[in-house]
Amino acid sequence: MNYRLATLLASTDYSADKTETIDINVADPISEIVIRYSPYNNGTAAGTAHPIACLTKIELVDGSDVLFSLNGHQAQALDIYHTGKQRSPWFHYLDNNYTDQIVGINFGRYLWDPDYAFDPKQFNNPQLKISIDLDAGGVAPDAGQLEVWAQLFDDKKIEPTGLLIAKEIVNYTMADSAHEYIDLPVDYTYRKMLVRAQRYGTEPNQQIDNIKLSEDQDKRVVFNHDHSTLVRTLGNAGPMIVEHVIFGVATSSRNFYCTPSTRVNGVIQTWAAAATAASAAAFYDGDGGRFKAISTVAGNVQALIQGWVPHATLDIPFGNQMDPADWYDVSKIGSLRADITAVSSVGTAQTCQLFLQQMRPYAAT
Repeated sequence: MNYRLATLLASTDYSADKTETIDINVADPISEIVIRYSPYNNGTAAGTAHPIACLTKIELVDGSDVLFSLNGHQAQALDIYHTGKQRSPWFHYLDNNYTDQIVGINFGRYLWDPDYAFDPKQFNNPQLKISIDLDAGGVAPDAGQLEVWAQLFDDKKIEPTGLLIAKEIVNYTMADSAHEYIDLPVDYTYRKMLVRAQRYGTEPNQQIDNIKLSEDQDKRVVFNHDHSTLVRTLGNAGPMIVEHVIFGVATSSRNFYCTPSTRVNGVIQTWAAAATAASAAAFYDGDGGRFKAISTVAGNVQALIQGWVPHATLDIPFGNQMDPADWYDVSKIGSLRADITAVSSVGTAQTCQLFLQQMRPYAAT
């Protein structure tokens, strides 16, 4: 058997906030790590936030060496862009029910990439750390379950030359029309740069006016595009997200949350064993990853939702994503700076994060 799925953490129940530390004590190279966290809803009202908000940080470390460090929103958005799909795009906001959120940490260009993988023998004491905020997403959850797996190379012997890593570089509060200048690392080759500016009720292009990336004090401008290009071209080039959501509606409008954040639309109907002539539900909005629903009769409904730009995260890929020679080699650059310009009415206390996916080589032996 060339490959196998190994359990790093068996299904574990939580009733309080926790940072779970998992020792990576396998010997075989890992193609990807898969995380399932399921909040247990404790209410029938509007949603608290997207269920992925319960994962406040996902880190892979080797002592003080950080290989992966993103929150749940960032990690899920990166996973969607990386794989071209959303894992388990089905969740709900029903009382006394779990809702699965599944996120992958991808170490190769694709599952079972023999050239790029996490090779435990290259590290001393690798650990996965997952921080849980119990009631941050879903419908006021009072419990949750976590389970973690690793997709391992088994009989197939490989010698990977490196692995893909991902880290948040900056998280700042935006201001109207302000420029944020970010000095970026020039250590490892860039595969992707991602920018997330999520404001519920607002598309990401109504938060970010322009993104510029330049080398050595503008000696070379790598990227310089406005909001229309960012969302209507880059955003739409990413995968269309389609998810099935079940939730409870009332005769007054309620907010619920979805993964896509722009050009969101949905089809809604009753989730019940029998049809009721008086029941009529409506779905609207969806910008920024929050939609509204209302019905003539209180009850449970289902919606098939689609849109683009997961968690208001814009993906800026560098070159052919399957060809490492085409990625952005920053090793010969003296300085690299991003300039993110906010729109003129960005809102109060809105944040923006920039994070990277890079290729980290293993030392030659």
